[in-house]
Amino acid sequence: MRARDVLLVGAPMLLGGSILAAFLLRAWKGRPVARTLLAYRSAHDRLTVGLVAKRILRFPGVCLVSSLRHWAFAELFALLVFSAGVSFDRSAAGLANAAATAALLGSGVAWISLRGAARKALHSVRRDLPVACFLFSLLLESGMGASSALQEMSGAIPEGALAGELAELVQSRAIGVPRGESIERSRQRVPVEEYRLFLSHVLQGERLGIGLSRSLRELSTKMLESQSHRAETIAQQAAVKMLFPLVFFIFPAVFLIILSPVILGLWDKFAG
Repeated sequence: MRARDVLLVGAPMLLGGSILAAFLLRAWKGRPVARTLLAYRSAHDRLTVGLVAKRILRFPGVCLVSSLRHWAFAELFALLVFSAGVSFDRSAAGLANAAATAALLGSGVAWISLRGAARKALHSVRRDLPVACFLFSLLLESGMGASSALQEMSGAIPEGALAGELAELVQSRAIGVPRGESIERSRQRVPVEEYRLFLSHVLQGERLGIGLSRSLRELSTKMLESQSHRAETIAQQAAVKMLFPLVFFIFPAVFLIILSPVILGLWDKFAG
């Protein structure tokens, strides 16, 4: 490597590394790493809320995604793309093109990753909701109030999107948010019909003072039956989905293995 290359590449890298190190030291000065990670999470949560409010992230369930690995992976991928682009072209135009390409590809990776995570979150809500309804009915039958039972249920069900949303609902009611407003906000965050029906049962029970345990147990039974019907439908569709690989990949290989001795024998016979 020539001296000119060292000056053109090494000097900007040294300057950028020094600025990054100074920024990190200033950010971590007098602050534990945990608080820095908390600030990182808070900033990305605000970013997600802002993108949802601006209708940039339009797919349902994105508000239920609490993990930061999707944003971190997209940002790391964008940084790698930018580094690769700069390594090929170090001019001003190359830097601009690398930055634009990295931003575009990073946004695409974040979009795809968040959409997949949102689908998984909605699936976990549908999966855990029947158990949550049944547990809620048992807590109500034991003599607990609706608010106490809801708080106890949010900590007893498996950790996931539903547990986080119920904990958020309990916390919002604990800090003084009106009951109807907190339930309506939760209904908008979770676009699952079964969950909205569950919230309607809870709201009507608290407003009218009627017994919830029996209706919630019936709702849990209906949701379990719906899940079993959905599983049967998916199992019936599996045979149709397997038809393409069977016809185009598995059957030709099987026929080739079975008929290869006959084909080779005929080849030798006619060739000789």
